[in-house]
Amino acid sequence: MSKSQSFRLPTLSTSQALGAGLAAGALALYVLNRRRSTYKRVADNIPRVGDESDEIVLYGFDRMSDVVASFSPYVSKVEAWMRFVGLPYTKRLALPAQAPRGQLPFIQHGDNAVPDSEFIIKYLQRTYPEVDKPLSPEQEALSVMMSHFIEDSLYYGLFYHRWIHPAGWESIKGLVLASVPKAARIPVRYQLQASVRPNMVTKLHQQGLGRLSEADINMLLDEKLAALSQMLGEKKYLLGQEPCVADATAFGFLDNALASEGVNPDLRDMLSQYSNLVAYTERIRAAYFDMEMRFETTSEE
Repeated sequence: MSKSQSFRLPTLSTSQALGAGLAAGALALYVLNRRRSTYKRVADNIPRVGDESDEIVLYGFDRMSDVVASFSPYVSKVEAWMRFVGLPYTKRLALPAQAPRGQLPFIQHGDNAVPDSEFIIKYLQRTYPEVDKPLSPEQEALSVMMSHFIEDSLYYGLFYHRWIHPAGWESIKGLVLASVPKAARIPVRYQLQASVRPNMVTKLHQQGLGRLSEADINMLLDEKLAALSQMLGEKKYLLGQEPCVADATAFGFLDNALASEGVNPDLRDMLSQYSNLVAYTERIRAAYFDMEMRFETTSEE
């Protein structure tokens, strides 16, 4: 399967895709908070395996600024992994309220709707066992441990520097408002201020990181970045010459943390101290997201 045949992406202009994705993200938490979503809160078991002849449709938030995958690191994780293994897919924008568990990403695969980035990848590994390069039991354990380390530590640092820190908040708010049609900016601004950001503050407080000072948050985050840098070392990927699930998880965070907009620049500066992590991110971008690095310009409102 050639690289040009592997991925089918929607034909949206940059302003249409960016505006729809960011506006959806801004309004989604409000919708969920008002209990208007249609997903089942007590759900059936997530499907375990599907028919390999079915089309894979990935639903998630779109990219923003110079992020090449999605401004959700979990959507980026799934998309990166599917590109690593060469699975063809179609990507569509969606609201969290449309998802089986009220969160993005999810995939539609025939009759199966599969939520949660971890379950999506496991489901696809079972359905297409031939695409994933086998790991030794030790490598598999390391991949699982590193993925959980990144999601439990680094993702919440990104969350803080995007939605809570004043510089990150002003940047993401400006990016959202600039990308939606003028007629929608007043209601979107209201929802951002009245619902979205307060929900983010509450979520991070409940998680625990939101109870710390900025200095303490950055100290912990820098320790985790240093650890990830040491894990990578001089290797091409975290476990050697071929990417694995842990690399997809790491890329979801790093692609967003290095963005020029939509995040506190202090996070980008902190990450930039680790030259091997920056080079690693750029290597994945160039190898698997080359077309998405070429941004079109448009004057549409």
